[in-house]
Amino acid sequence: MMLENKVALITGAGGDGVGRTAALMFAAEGAKVVAADLNLAGAEETVRLIKEAGGEAVAVEANVSIAADAQKMVTVAVESFGALHIAVNNAAKATPSVGITDIKEDDWDLCIDITLKGVWLGMKYQLPAIEAAGGGSIVNISSESGHKGQAFQTAYAAAKGGVIVLTKGAAAEYAKRGVRVNSVSPGGINTAGMKFYLNSIDEDIRQQTLNTNAFGRFAEPEEIANVVMFLGSDKSSYVTGDDYKVDGGVSIKSYLL
Repeated sequence: MMLENKVALITGAGGDGVGRTAALMFAAEGAKVVAADLNLAGAEETVRLIKEAGGEAVAVEANVSIAADAQKMVTVAVESFGALHIAVNNAAKATPSVGITDIKEDDWDLCIDITLKGVWLGMKYQLPAIEAAGGGSIVNISSESGHKGQAFQTAYAAAKGGVIVLTKGAAAEYAKRGVRVNSVSPGGINTAGMKFYLNSIDEDIRQQTLNTNAFGRFAEPEEIANVVMFLGSDKSSYVTGDDYKVDGGVSIKSYLL
């Protein structure tokens, strides 16, 4: 198996999106998984699914924007499984969809704290642990909006853009220390939350939303997690400091099609 004898920490692993999907895929490839989420019940459900499939996992309740919790996640990994080899920093928080001048300061701070500061705090404790284990990989989840910006989600887009640059700096610092650091930038993902949103808007706007990419559909979580798996594994041993767009061809979508 691709990740046999590896230990992987995944944040935001308690929902129905990329975090849980990646956790299940990593476990299926032999990794021992630490499923971290502010929603402990969700993380425990992820662990239940992993164990039901014959894998090993533990859940940890954590707020990624708090240093003590970021450190705790790594401590749980090392104490439970002996080491940390892979980290996927997936937890994020958007603001309400409002114009840039209407964002409340508290909403701005919460978005930046979880989406950007949370990735930095995660790496602050993950990098030394992975180096001590003999090397490994960190995958930070950014967003297509981190490349082009996003109207009415300017704080989220700014935070995700910061994740890309933060990733590159960490990769440069740790390349010769055995830790690779990359990011993945998804477009729209077909989660329960996205389905709820699409069902709440008019048909013509729904179709316009789906047509923002070349495929005319959103990604399934597995399609993003497959790229996360590649970057987390030794299959990407000569890849670091890069950002992988997994956005269905948003940047090449033609208005003629």
